[in-house]
Amino acid sequence: MSEASGYLFQDVEVLLKRAREAMVEAKIKVQVTGVHDIYRASLEISMQKLDEICSRYRDDAEAFIVRRKLGEFLEELDSGELVPEVEEQRLDRIIEQVHHLVEWRRLSMATGRDLALKSRRRTREDVQKR
Repeated sequence: MSEASGYLFQDVEVLLKRAREAMVEAKIKVQVTGVHDIYRASLEISMQKLDEICSRYRDDAEAFIVRRKLGEFLEELDSGELVPEVEEQRLDRIIEQVHHLVEWRRLSMATGRDLALKSRRRTREDVQKR
């Protein structure tokens, strides 16, 4: 199975974190124009990066799952269905999942082999103890 490297997801993680910061800033500075645009642009660029990763690595199931979740999040954001607290929680979960991908894939590359899917939820410390 062909999987994207964790380094490819770093850009997505940075963009999502930037979107999170802009979302928090938009709550504080409601009057400032352009903050919401930064938030939205970061989310859209993240989606484009995920599209690129998914088109290049067609067998990478986790990348497709993250892309689907971000797509659903963007649709709900456009429809206005999300309450600000839920919006923040959903974005945090997506960021956490992308961060996990980055860390897991780095660890997998460092060991020089694919680590078993069933052990993916183990922490870096658990793997280092072995």
